[in-house]
Amino acid sequence: MRTKTLRAIVLSVSSILPCYQIRAQDVAAADALLRNIYSHYKNGGEGIALDGTNASNYFHSSLLDLERADLKATEAGSSPAINWDPICGCQYWNGIWNLDIGFQVDDPKRIIANVSFALADPKNNPTDATRKLQITLMTESGSWRIYDILDKSHPQSTTSVREVLKKELAKLRGHDASASH
Repeated sequence: MRTKTLRAIVLSVSSILPCYQIRAQDVAAADALLRNIYSHYKNGGEGIALDGTNASNYFHSSLLDLERADLKATEAGSSPAINWDPICGCQYWNGIWNLDIGFQVDDPKRIIANVSFALADPKNNPTDATRKLQITLMTESGSWRIYDILDKSHPQSTTSVREVLKKELAKLRGHDASASH
């Protein structure tokens, strides 16, 4: 009887362990994705454009669809809804300093990354150069992709890339943005 109980406990525990292992691997893969992305911003790098040729390697297809629809709907000579680089929360940069990434796991297909960094060298770092972003990653075709970016750099005006695009598209199409949820 004791052997059967012990075997049941071992089987129960061993069935739970792979879940934790997968979660750790998922966080490691998400961390690798974001560190790869931010490596494109160091030392005045070119960054990663939301409408660039390699965007599908980094952004979720649904976010890219919103961006493409916005670009298509925007009149010639007008600026698109996202006229800044959402990955750095800026239009211009000379590099990224003091990159810090923390993770919060919602479920196996969704991870929230809290990212902070400075856009200026710490030696002469103005306070407005600090960026705080909440990046939602979702799985797509077995890999993590950016689903949304919420810029929390200025608490009085947080900005979600996905919501900006939805609202702009609704406005361009003559619909109420709140009805598109």
